Amino acid sequence: MKRTLTFAFLLLSLTIYSFAQRPTLTTADYARAEKMLGFNTAPYVDRAAARPTFLPDGRFWYRVLTPTGSEYVMVNPADGLKKSGLTLESIGIAQPPKKALTKEEEALLKIEDAFLRISIPSPNGKKRAFIRDWNLWIRDEATKSMTQVTTDGVKYFGYATDNAGWQKSDRAILIWSPDSKKIATFQQDERNVSDTYLVSTNIGEPKLSAWKSALPGDPNIAMISRVIIDVDSAKVTRLQMPPDPHRSTQCDDISCDGGWD
Repeated sequence: MKRTLTFAFLLLSLTIYSFAQRPTLTTADYARAEKMLGFNTAPYVDRAAARPTFLPDGRFWYRVLTPTGSEYVMVNPADGLKKSGLTLESIGIAQPPKKALTKEEEALLKIEDAFLRISIPSPNGKKRAFIRDWNLWIRDEATKSMTQVTTDGVKYFGYATDNAGWQKSDRAILIWSPDSKKIATFQQDERNVSDTYLVSTNIGEPKLSAWKSALPGDPNIAMISRVIIDVDSAKVTRLQMPPDPHRSTQCDDISCDGGWD
């Protein structure tokens, strides 16, 4: 018993000593550490990962930072050839001459830009999928005609909706099949999930935001029912499995990188 008590006393003493010797972190220490985070170090990294822009013929181009500025690179996956240049024109991307736009044209351009941010293009580039009134729609890029492919989506029980609770967007979360004929997505049920509110602290009137987000201990969380949609026939096939929790195997969100991971 004496040996046990002695050992316990020594262990407790060592623990207290180790905590006592731990240095106290200051605001300057945290500020120094923050300088090494990705958003501060990115400007100092040359030729980091870039977002490619694909062309109809299968080639793609991207822009990277260099020690002297930036560089554009054209890649042909068919033969692996690359072409670099300081401008888009130098790698064969013609830029249309800019013209003055009317107010109406500027307004339409803003609407189209907003649509492109929330819609998902098909692999062949002929269609785009987007959410409207909790349902999934398809726009034909040649005719600009729009077709509704789901009909039973309702508020807080919509198709392809992007809501992780702490972050949300109007972007559709889905995957196109390689032949651009089908879409894999889900119907997300948040109808019984708790409401969460956020009041902004800004100059002037504060703004109230509300969305669905389960709180610790809540019996109900967001659940998804997986579906496959045949685009041309607007046929929805629901997988024969119970709904599963809103999550990904790569992060604590159904969408880790903007798509369905």
